Amino acid sequence: MNQTLALIAERELLGALTEQSRPSLDMYVHPSRAEAAAFERAVHAICFEAHRLEVRAEELLIGIKQAWSRLAPARKSHLGERDGDVLREVVSSSIEVFFESREMEARRDPK
Repeated sequence: MNQTLALIAERELLGALTEQSRPSLDMYVHPSRAEAAAFERAVHAICFEAHRLEVRAEELLIGIKQAWSRLAPARKSHLGERDGDVLREVVSSSIEVFFESREMEARRDPK
């Protein structure tokens, strides 16, 4: 496991969490565009670092999940019932971004 990537993921995800509206009474509230964009920026930053650190997709997902588990108190206060849905979206987006950016890099620099 790449600890550097896990720390980067933790920092980026915490930043996205702090941009979320606090749920009222633990009710499920759909995220605003700005709130969704915060996680999108975090995913792109994490994937950029994953490529820079030359980690595999599996290591990326482990790092994200490790960071997510360490952010339990922030997740509870900022996401409420959306917690599981947001994690699934972050993981799904990370896979897409990770492989899209790898494909773009390969097209730019064929070896």
